[in-house]
Amino acid sequence: MSATWPPLLSAGGAAAAAPHRLRALEKLPKGLDAWVDRAHGWWRRRGFHVSPLWQLALACHAQCERLDALDETALAQALRLAQEQLRRDPLHAKGELVHALALVGQQARRVLGMRPYPVQMMGALALHQGWLAEMATGEGKTLTVALAAVLAGWSGRPCHVITANDYLAERDAQTMQALYAACGVSLASVHAQVEAERRPGLYEADVVYVTPKELLADHLRDRLAASAGQDAHWQDFSRWLGQSADPSTTPLLLVRGLHTAIVDEADSVLIDEAVTPLILSARRPSRGLSEAAILLAQLAPQLEPGRDYERVARTRTVELRGGALAALARLAEQLPPVWRPAPRREELLRQALQVHSFFMPGHQYLVHEGEIVLLDEFTGRMTPGRTLTAGLHQAIEAKEQVAITDPNESLTQMSFQAFFRGFARLSGSTGTAWEAVDELWRVYRLPVARIPTHRPRRTVTAPLQLSADTAQKWQGVAREVVQLQRSGRAVLVGVRSVESSLTVAQLLRQQGLQPVVLNAVEHDKEADIVAVAGRSGAVTIATNMAGRGTDIKLHPAVEASGGLHVTIAEINESARIDRQLAGRCGRQGDPGSVSVHLCLQDNLAVRYMPVPLRQLLRLFSGQVPAWLAPLVRWAFVWSQARAEADAFARRFSVLRHDDWLASALPFEQRGAS
Repeated sequence: MSATWPPLLSAGGAAAAAPHRLRALEKLPKGLDAWVDRAHGWWRRRGFHVSPLWQLALACHAQCERLDALDETALAQALRLAQEQLRRDPLHAKGELVHALALVGQQARRVLGMRPYPVQMMGALALHQGWLAEMATGEGKTLTVALAAVLAGWSGRPCHVITANDYLAERDAQTMQALYAACGVSLASVHAQVEAERRPGLYEADVVYVTPKELLADHLRDRLAASAGQDAHWQDFSRWLGQSADPSTTPLLLVRGLHTAIVDEADSVLIDEAVTPLILSARRPSRGLSEAAILLAQLAPQLEPGRDYERVARTRTVELRGGALAALARLAEQLPPVWRPAPRREELLRQALQVHSFFMPGHQYLVHEGEIVLLDEFTGRMTPGRTLTAGLHQAIEAKEQVAITDPNESLTQMSFQAFFRGFARLSGSTGTAWEAVDELWRVYRLPVARIPTHRPRRTVTAPLQLSADTAQKWQGVAREVVQLQRSGRAVLVGVRSVESSLTVAQLLRQQGLQPVVLNAVEHDKEADIVAVAGRSGAVTIATNMAGRGTDIKLHPAVEASGGLHVTIAEINESARIDRQLAGRCGRQGDPGSVSVHLCLQDNLAVRYMPVPLRQLLRLFSGQVPAWLAPLVRWAFVWSQARAEADAFARRFSVLRHDDWLASALPFEQRGAS
């Protein structure tokens, strides 16, 4: 094994898909403005503005140490004075900023027992000045975000700390509560379980930890209420005019305003979830849809791919052929009248075949308590309340023989991409931003500052393992885990689906091990599972849930035996997600190791790798020899690049649409009076 970092397929951490992104970005409008903008982004990303941040961070750290001599009264007085000074000039008064951050760092030492490292000070300064701070996993992003959020909270403007999920929103707020209280900043956490009646009071806090879904949903509810004249401000204005408000309506203003957003795990929120539209909707009955969906769900397994229809794996769509059309024509008389016309029935059949071919339980969805619950592809978590549009959700329900719900009618919607572009101040932190550096600048005007690590990385990467089929891969993973577990190591096996996690667990139990499984089904046990994952001999099998916000504490015996080992058993379509998972080991200079198992039947290879190349690599299954490793690595990196290019193209089209909506003029009807 050789010591390298990052332990990925691509060496050096540069964006594997960057050439594809750059070619896609060239589709943007040409002209002098575009070239100036591109040059400006290049200049801000080259590090010319990062070096001064490091000098300021060292000054902050030195001042923080000198403040140890202050008693509590003097420190509280200094904090009040710093708050007043920072509110007058939050961005440009560098001396006051250094002093203020040093005071907050001193409070963190006293109330949390955490003295911020210089790299954490640097990250907080980057966030305060509107950068995206790339900090390696384990470098203390939770404290870094809190330092910057205290400074933002002192401004008197609303500050929202955006977390990737409800668990992190609640956990991080509780972890940092004492720091905010000591600095005179009110704090709240909003998550899915918080009732609507409590939310206005929580949003009044200086700093609110919240998921993007909850914040955008509440923002859209406020917009609907305002358009209906039901928000609190409009009712106050009506009373001032002497008009009596409708007693049946209640003030519905939830969010007190939007100004500053600090996005934790920013690449997940701003890139992976960027084009997901959050839709406030109402059920709209559709006559005969249930009956039609059930009939076509029964027809789909009877049709043969390649003869009756064509599967397009890369786009996960199907194309109907003569056999499918003939079978559908014979079934037409049994369909409800509204679904009998050829265009409508063909669209329903395409959806049924798409679900039959590409949507599998444990991968894209779960059947939970008699309902279809979608799984987030990037985090592996359940997304209750989220549904697919255009009849796909009803097609899944028909396939799984659960109660078919009515489709939703959109009341209002907005993409996360459009939402976050509207904040006056936007910053963020993540462990994997460099792969998306161009996109982050072009879409959000977010330059990326790469923050150095506090201690050198000691992660070791094993040679690549290549399997011809899935069964061979799982056997290889099981052998590796058994060997490492017997040596006293703690092992984390990363997979992409609930089904894969159960398959690996079964194989390991047959070998006499007792693995713990962390997936969407076991989400309520997440904290307990993570708490014991660093013990000697512990084996944890996890979906992408373990890729973000998971801090696995090593027991001394594990550290002495080589640290946590991460087995990447299924690589993702985005290299950033693999790098997140690999970052669970080797944190803060701890020992650790990573192995990558590649398979020619994995979803990435099937969808994006040409068949001749897969056939060539099939000849070299097993441990990849050193002379062949560059070819294998290139094949999978190239496949990831194609996948990320497709994803970027989708985001780019939504960006175009958002920009068009923002620039479109309202239509004014004119006519003779």
